[in-house]
Parts: sequence; C-alpha cells; structure tokens
Amino acid sequence: MIEASTTSISPSVAAASGDSFTSSPTFQARLLISERWRFGLMIACYALMLGAWIIRRLIGDSVASNSSDFFIVFGGLAFVMTINSFGLWRVNRAIVSGATPRSSGFPWGAAIDLLIPLALMFATHLRSTRGMVAGLTTPVMLVLSLTILLSTLRLRPGVCLSLGIAAAFGHWALVVSTVMRGALDAGSGEVPLLASYGLLLLVTGFAAAGVANLFRETIRVAVTEAEQAERTAAELRSVEHELDIARTIQQGLLPKLPPKLDRFDVAGMSRPATQTGGDFYDWQPLPDGRVIIAIADVTGHGIGPALVMAVCRAYCRAITPTMQGADQFLDSVNELVSRDLTSGRFITMAVVVASPSGSVDILSAGHGPTFLWRAQSKEIERFDGQGLPLGIADDERYTPVQQRTLSPGDMIVLLTDGFMEAQSTAKQLFGIKRLEGVIRANAGATSAEMIRAIDEAVRAHSQGREQDDDMTAVVLRYT
Repeated sequence: MIEASTTSISPSVAAASGDSFTSSPTFQARLLISERWRFGLMIACYALMLGAWIIRRLIGDSVASNSSDFFIVFGGLAFVMTINSFGLWRVNRAIVSGATPRSSGFPWGAAIDLLIPLALMFATHLRSTRGMVAGLTTPVMLVLSLTILLSTLRLRPGVCLSLGIAAAFGHWALVVSTVMRGALDAGSGEVPLLASYGLLLLVTGFAAAGVANLFRETIRVAVTEAEQAERTAAELRSVEHELDIARTIQQGLLPKLPPKLDRFDVAGMSRPATQTGGDFYDWQPLPDGRVIIAIADVTGHGIGPALVMAVCRAYCRAITPTMQGADQFLDSVNELVSRDLTSGRFITMAVVVASPSGSVDILSAGHGPTFLWRAQSKEIERFDGQGLPLGIADDERYTPVQQRTLSPGDMIVLLTDGFMEAQSTAKQLFGIKRLEGVIRANAGATSAEMIRAIDEAVRAHSQGREQDDDMTAVVLRYT
C-alpha cells in the first residue's frame, strides 16, 4: 500500500534533489493514479469472492456451512477489503491535495496483499471438509494470481517478481506439508499436478515483472519528454521575456520627438519583423544649425542585427557634433563599423542633411531608393544607392552628394526594403511602382499620414501574410 504525505513537493525542489525520475512529481502523480486502479480492482475482486462465499453459505455448501470455517474466510476477506479501501481513500486524498506518496522502502502493502490469500489458503487447507488436497485448489488460487498480476500497477518489477516467487514457494510448502501429513501419496500423479500450480504462480510473477518494467519504461519516457517539454517551454518563455525587454530598449532608442527644424514636418516609424530588428532611424542637429536625418538597415533581423544597430546608432550620435556634411558623416561611420562587423555583415544607410532654407543634401551607402516628390511638377525623383554598404571596405569614400532645393509641398520619403519587398499570398512584391502610386495619391498628406498610408497599402497587399523583414520609414515634408 501507499502512504500519502500531507506536504507537496514542487518540481524545482524535486529537480534539485538529484533523485531518479521515480522521485519526480510527474512520475509520482502517475503512480498515484496507477495505485488507485489497483486498489479499486482488488476491492472488486475480494467483494466478488465475499459475495460468492455468502451465496455458498446460503445454498448449504458443505464447506461454507461450517460456521467456524465460514467466519474465518469471511473475516479474512472483510479484513483485506477494509485495508484496500483505506488505501484507496488515502490515495484519493493524495490526488486531490496534490501530495506526493511517501514510501518506507519495504513494500509492506505488497506483503500484506500476498499474506492474506496465503493465510486463507492455509486455513482452508487445514480445515476443509473435503480434505487437505482440496484446500490447495480453492478459488483463493485465483486471488493469488490476480494479486500478482495487479502488482504490475505498482510499477516495481522487483515487487512483482518477489510476489510470484513467494506465492509459488508458499503453495509448494503446502503441497510438501500435505505429503508429509500423509494426506497425499508422494508417488501419486496428483503431486506434479499440484506442483504445477506453484509453477504457474512463478511464471505469473516473471510475466508481471516484465509488464511492470514495460509500464515503468513507458512512463519514464513520457515523464522525460514531459519534463523536457516543460524545460523547453520555460526556456522559450525566458527568451521571449528577454526579447521583449530588448524590443522595449530598442524602441526606446528611436527618436521620441520630431527634430527642431523650421519649415519641416518630419515623422518616422519602425516595425521589426520579430521582437527585435536591424533597422533604425535617427536625427541630430549639426553645429551649423542644419539637421542630419539617417535611416539604416542592418543585414538580417533579430537579436544580432539589433545589437549591430545599437552600436551603429551610438557611433552616429558620437560623431555628429563634429561633422560638416553627409559625405564626411558616412565616411566616418563606415571606418568605425568596419572594425566591428564580421564577414557577411553590413549596413545600408541613407542620410539627408536639411536646412530651414529648404536646401537638402542626399547621400547613401548602398541604401535605396529614396523618393523626392515635387509638388509643382507632380513628379517623383528617385535616388538609388550610392557606394558600398557600410562595413565592407573601411576606405570607401561616399560621393557625390546629391544637392537639391525644396519648394513648399515637396516631400522626401526614405524607406528600408521591407516595404518594397513585402509579398502578397501569391508571392508578388509590393514593388517601387505601387509605392510611387501611394506617394502620388497622398501627396497632400502630412509626414505621419504619408507613413500611415504607405504602411496600410503594404498591409493590404500582404493580405495578412506574416511580415518577412523589418520596415522603417522617415518622411520629410517642406512647408
């Protein structure tokens, strides 16, 4: 039987104890369920035997009619039913409370389960009105076999085998006792027949041990897989938590307010494909009063590019106060990041240096296209990528600077390739033509409205398809 403790053990404590898998809460929970079935089946078995014994008494069976014999068997059956009922109550209470079973080491419950039917067999063997031989083939033999078979639910192969051996030797001892008492001729053919009953009990013990071992191994695999799945889920939750923190930090690095630049309406947005991404945008004032606005795309997306993005942003902010123009800015950033990036990593970047007078300098390091909407002519001028991306060659020089003068209503749109390369469910790219169409259709919008219109058009084109790449946009409108 099982004794249930009143204190539950958390999985973390069990894992820290270093015990075998049998001490894990998962295994112990399954053991309790298995024990509940065993107790229930044992009670049902003894209840049937008790009912049959009473019926035999009522119909005047010669054995059951003997009052002393009847009450000995009746008491034994009632006693074992009581013990198993108590065990079932304890197991049910442990399951409801979430307590773990506590074992004393020696399987006292298994010993009691075996000793009671052996005692009943010994009593009928000595007192049966049909003789000592008849007592060796009573229905109690079936109870012995069933006790051994149900011991598989203990999930302890050694206990199953021990019960089989003990039951076999117990039966053989009664056979020897019968021969020694002269109730059975040693040379008769009944001796091998009676001995075969003990052999059957022994074989049942070996079979039960094999089945218990199979059950145990199956549960071990299930428990191992469940615990591995739990660990994996916990690790994933931890990673998700860390990525959420990284996303919060990364979003915090983006500008929170538009730049202080007269006559310019500036807005930006960035949405990574995963929790973190490699895109960023920023703006900083130059010593001469102009503002430099940058948008960049680190190859890939995820935590690696996010780290590179943070480093690149730090370099940009560190050198801006000493910069005189877009070309010097990109040359300096390229020299710095080239020392840090490993082979296969690079950064595309486009910068706009804007003045309140409307003059702008446009230059890129492999980043494009950049769009310039002319309000008067209603034309779009497109600037493709110039020079190598940052981080490929530290001696790269970025020229020529594209100088333009803006008129009221003109608008510059800087985007990362996540917008143009967004795909529909039919694998069609959003493309440059669709993007220019959105710019034309929303030419009178504010910078924030233009970004929103582009984003909504791309989302509609994607038809709910998951975002594949980071998407970042900056729009400057001259008023």
